[in-house]
Amino acid sequence: MLIFSLLLAGMQFCLPYRWAFLPLLIAACHTPYVPFAGSFTVVRIVIIAGFLRAWSAGFMKIDASHPIDRLVGLFVMIVMLSGFAHPWNGGDALITRLRISLDVAGTYLFARAYLTEREALGRFAIGLAVVLIPFGLIMFYERLTGNNPYRFFGGQSLVTIVRDGRIRAQGSFGTPILAGTVAATSLPFLVSIWREKKGLALVAMFAAFMTIFSTSSSGPIATAMVAIAVMCVWKWRSKAGIILVWMVVALVLMHFIKNRPVWYLMALMDFVGGSTGWHRAYLIDMAVQHLDEWWAFGTDFTRHWMPYGLASDPNHCDITNYYIQLGITGGLALTGALIAIQWRSFRLLGHDIMRGPYDWRRGNVEKFRLWCLASALAAHTVTFLSISYFDQMHVFYWVLIGGLSGFIGLEEKTSERRIAAMPITT
Repeated sequence: MLIFSLLLAGMQFCLPYRWAFLPLLIAACHTPYVPFAGSFTVVRIVIIAGFLRAWSAGFMKIDASHPIDRLVGLFVMIVMLSGFAHPWNGGDALITRLRISLDVAGTYLFARAYLTEREALGRFAIGLAVVLIPFGLIMFYERLTGNNPYRFFGGQSLVTIVRDGRIRAQGSFGTPILAGTVAATSLPFLVSIWREKKGLALVAMFAAFMTIFSTSSSGPIATAMVAIAVMCVWKWRSKAGIILVWMVVALVLMHFIKNRPVWYLMALMDFVGGSTGWHRAYLIDMAVQHLDEWWAFGTDFTRHWMPYGLASDPNHCDITNYYIQLGITGGLALTGALIAIQWRSFRLLGHDIMRGPYDWRRGNVEKFRLWCLASALAAHTVTFLSISYFDQMHVFYWVLIGGLSGFIGLEEKTSERRIAAMPITT
């Protein structure tokens, strides 16, 4: 693992700057999230190496006037301050919050430094395709043989899961669902490069679907369906806001008309058999019923929420919901900070997609890529309801939030506004 870390850190310094995001994707996709030097994983070492290169080149960006920078800063502040309301347990709470802060803010700032222009979105999609192809092959090998090659990285035994007689490949990730989610949320990016890199896109799509199949999980299938559904709305993008409003109205009406809350729709989703959709719906029920325990600063004990728990953690039940996971870490404020980041990101994307006339030779391609980015973000947003991003999966979400400014040209717009606001001197 150390050798692989040094190799990727070296790549971080040797690759051309516009491709310097690639080592992070390789680390996140192909190395288990297992600390091997204190709390350091391969992903964290690559992020630190990226910081050093960006700082030495003068590309490290933190801007108090930047809308997403402020919200991510608020997110990290809530994570850290909420720790004072919990027993420190010999520093464990502080270490846990430092890890969360490094994972989220580190990935975000890494992307802010290396994905700094509109053209970077196309390069990011190409890099993602290149990384996914070998991952899909390894996942399919695990599905066929039951042997996980990633067990040779990191010194842990990643035992392949079998449920209802089906092998559920998980690759380098903590669960099969997260491994499949990587592939499902990558589909929009692969579609976005279809014109320029048709062969690469086709092979990568095949690898992505192989990955989803190899997990034998309903979650990645649902995620892929959400991503594809949003992409299909491209032709009706001007009415996307109206469509979203009517969807929310329909869900609210169903919530009050049906005998059970609307989130129990998740219990109906079972594409491969053996789905635990009921658990996910019941978890939301319990989180609402026990709101008084965690809304302020989170909680250290949720085992009593469910009739069963986790052998690995006697204090908590299985929190298969990223919104609730953040809530029990830092309270409703932390969950609200994530939702605010999502809302602001979609607004920035929507304004840029709908702004100005199209150049049908080039501009429409760029805007379609942004729509594909929005599709991936929407898929993540929905998937948060069914799984917590507890391992390196966080990279594949926060790198998109961090790259958003470059993808939509927000940095250039901010600079233009500042120049226009400067007093004229003679």
